[in-house]
Amino acid sequence: MNGFPDLGSFLARYFPVFMGTIFMAIFSGAGAVSLAGVTYLRGVDLSLKADYSVLAILVLVAVLVVGNVMIARGYPWAARLVAGYLLGCLLCVVPMIQYHPHMLVYCSTVVFPLLGLLLLNSKRHREMRQKLLEVRQLRQAVIAKRKAR
Repeated sequence: MNGFPDLGSFLARYFPVFMGTIFMAIFSGAGAVSLAGVTYLRGVDLSLKADYSVLAILVLVAVLVVGNVMIARGYPWAARLVAGYLLGCLLCVVPMIQYHPHMLVYCSTVVFPLLGLLLLNSKRHREMRQKLLEVRQLRQAVIAKRKAR
């Protein structure tokens, strides 16, 4: 198959790092939103705080889904979207230290985006993105060949 491994070996090699990045992003977003609720929004009415939290989670989920679907489709720019998501979560959480949150929760919400960025920049994730780009280019070539007929 033109130098590409079969689907099973591709998934065995790249799926753990792909899912690890997704889980780190999910934990980062959830931690950032929950900590923002008890720090930045501590004086806000409970129902309004819940509305803001739901809206924030929906926006974060949409960004994360679009980024990872585009990575899986072979678009190189999508890795920057996911990196921006993780960096945004980290930059939102770091200043919360002044509110003296629970240290285990705070440290985990700092570590999760850092681990996500580390996984996103790992050699295996970069290899996977390169393979997916090659698959996208092959797919586009086949589509162009069919349209030329």
